[in-house]
Amino acid sequence: MANVTVKLFGVLRMGTHLAKETVDIEKVEDLFESLNKRVDEVYAENKKADPTLEHPDPLAFKHTVIFVNGEPCKNKNRALRDGDEIWLLSPASGG
Repeated sequence: MANVTVKLFGVLRMGTHLAKETVDIEKVEDLFESLNKRVDEVYAENKKADPTLEHPDPLAFKHTVIFVNGEPCKNKNRALRDGDEIWLLSPASGG
């Protein structure tokens, strides 16, 4: 297991109410199960204060732009090491 820091940006941060988390995982693909559990915890806490709050969509590899240590990561099987920093961004869109 690697102890890594995860930072969420943009729509992902707003939707999940998470900015920065520290998790113990082996591969990038393990990240989403861990973060979705944390999202559920934060949602439950926030729902008490705001009963109208809707649960965010689960985070998934296919819906996220991922950087590991500042480099784009397209391989969800990438092994991680202690101290790695992961950035999660929502895909670009516009019109």
